[in-house]
Amino acid sequence: MASIVINGVTYSDVPEIQVPKTGSGTAHFMDTDDATAASGDILSGKTAYVEGAKVTGSISSKSAATYTPTGSSQTINSGQYLSGNQTIEAVVCTNLSAANIASGVTVKVGTATDDDSVTSVTGSLSAAVISQDGTTKVVTIS
Repeated sequence: MASIVINGVTYSDVPEIQVPKTGSGTAHFMDTDDATAASGDILSGKTAYVEGAKVTGSISSKSAATYTPTGSSQTINSGQYLSGNQTIEAVVCTNLSAANIASGVTVKVGTATDDDSVTSVTGSLSAAVISQDGTTKVVTIS
């Protein structure tokens, strides 16, 4: 514990001094010498006292957003406060039948939660040659 000095009066080894206000209420004087927060630890627009100095926060706030899956990764950057729900839309696959899946490959179908069971489809497509010429496509099926 440190000492608190108010109007030249030193209060030694106390974490807080409470002084009655004129009228009603109490003013609280706290020891802030051991605080370790920096502006990057505090939400933007908010303030705090650190080692006796007022610090204004710089953490940005990210409001609600919806992310639609694409062929590329999407990143929610660190160092920000999520002030709204971040929703990642479901991926919906059509034509998941055995005839459209390579033989021996099993694809899980459905929504999995702790109480659900997920069905699967095992492919019956006997052979496929895949060409990678900038796009992926089935060239031949036998």
